[in-house]
Amino acid sequence: MSVDPGPGGEWAGYVERFHAGRPGVTEALLARSVEDGGRTAYDWISEDLPDGLVIDVGCGSGPTQPMVTGWVGVDRSRRELDVARRHGRGPLVRASASALPVRDHSVDAAMAAMSLMVIDDPSAAVAELARVLRPGGRLRVLLPADRPLTTTDRARYGLLLAVLGRRALPFPRPEVVAAPGPLLAAAGFEVLADERRRFRFAVTGRDDADLFMDSLYLPNVGARRVGLARAAMRSSGHREIGIPLRRVTARLTR
Repeated sequence: MSVDPGPGGEWAGYVERFHAGRPGVTEALLARSVEDGGRTAYDWISEDLPDGLVIDVGCGSGPTQPMVTGWVGVDRSRRELDVARRHGRGPLVRASASALPVRDHSVDAAMAAMSLMVIDDPSAAVAELARVLRPGGRLRVLLPADRPLTTTDRARYGLLLAVLGRRALPFPRPEVVAAPGPLLAAAGFEVLADERRRFRFAVTGRDDADLFMDSLYLPNVGARRVGLARAAMRSSGHREIGIPLRRVTARLTR
């Protein structure tokens, strides 16, 4: 889900390095995280999109490609796109979210699955999506959320955060996670739906616990803390952990 390197400070270059070293890790986690009926977050973000050209910005390893007709994936990470190609997914374009090589008003729908909160300049990226979408075009955004979670989930996250020395799981652009509506409205989008759901990730052994930990952005968290958090995940008696996600559907009004 890497698009652009994060902003300065602890995030300078972190997201780019993260996805160069762990390409496909986001898909590996979310493709195995399901809600009732076995649907994944990728099913959720992809459903009921209009026919035509659909651009997936920050496509990463391309997990939504099999679900969307007319899909084109865009990402900055060469390694993530390499994983997408190995899966036979395409067409793919290596480009910045803030400078899409796409004609004005030529796209029928757009997606940003777990990417908008790691883009260096989300305002520029959303404005660029408004440029390439047709009037009335749809935008689907998938973001991390802080709910819904079970009581057990909250206790487990609380322990992890305490061990990691963090108050919350960090993202380069926490304001996008907290309130995407104003960002979208500034570019001419009207929010049609803002929904949250919990997806279950089964933790049945050491490999599952490690995958969960490997998927987290943890800039400036020392190896000792990460190791302790990894051990806590491995030793927990709980067999699953909830992944709360938020889906925002918007329409371009200008």
